[in-house]
Amino acid sequence: MKRTISLLALTALILGLSIANARAGFVNYLGKTTWTATITDDTKPNKIGATFTVTGGVSKVGDEFYLFQGYVTVGTDGPFIMTGSGVLVGNTLVFTLSESQRHTDTWRDGGVMHVEIDKNSQIGTFYDIGHDFDTKSSTRVFDQRYTAGTLTLSGSPIPLSANMAPQQMLLQD
Repeated sequence: MKRTISLLALTALILGLSIANARAGFVNYLGKTTWTATITDDTKPNKIGATFTVTGGVSKVGDEFYLFQGYVTVGTDGPFIMTGSGVLVGNTLVFTLSESQRHTDTWRDGGVMHVEIDKNSQIGTFYDIGHDFDTKSSTRVFDQRYTAGTLTLSGSPIPLSANMAPQQMLLQD
């Protein structure tokens, strides 16, 4: 009897973990696109007006919850990597992203970015607060930064209201 109860408990545990694992697999990758970012405010005023391209992919976790993975490449420097999560509040997708970059010189950057994107037009705004470090042995200084700007969709829109199962989305390709 005791062995039967243990076997039933073990079976229930395995089934429970399997169901939880299957549910975790329902993150919907909604697509990849690009935005043109224009700097409107910066701790280094000579950067105001500069533009760069943000490339990113958005996944829907469920309900109003989303994930973002993306990057910016500028010249020959290492890529500026961004990743984080967001919430759809009304018609605005609000992300908090962590970011890092290893420059080809001695600088290493890290920071946090706040992004707001309109669900329908997929244009928005961002601000970034960062702390950078020069690893050069003679300098070894920190540099704080603030940058803000606008995001204009330059790639294909992402279907932010997609409710399809992952298998249905694969059939669209």
